[in-house]
Amino acid sequence: MAVLKESGIPLGRMMLVPKSGNLTKEDLIIEANGMYQLLEKPDCFVIKNTECCRSILVKVMTKDA
Repeated sequence: MAVLKESGIPLGRMMLVPKSGNLTKEDLIIEANGMYQLLEKPDCFVIKNTECCRSILVKVMTKDA
C-alpha cells in the first residue's frame, strides 16, 4: 500500500487527491475517523467532510496490486 495523502479536513471542507495513472475509486483504501463523501473527477478524487460538527482525519492509500 502506498500512501497518497494524509491530512485533517476541517468542517465543511474537502481534500483533493490528484489522480496518477489509471486509478479509480475502487483502487483506493480510505481510513477516516468520521463520515466523508468520495467523489471521482477526471483529474482528482474529492473527499468531503460530511460530519455535522467536527473536523476529521483522513488517510488515502492505494490497494496492493
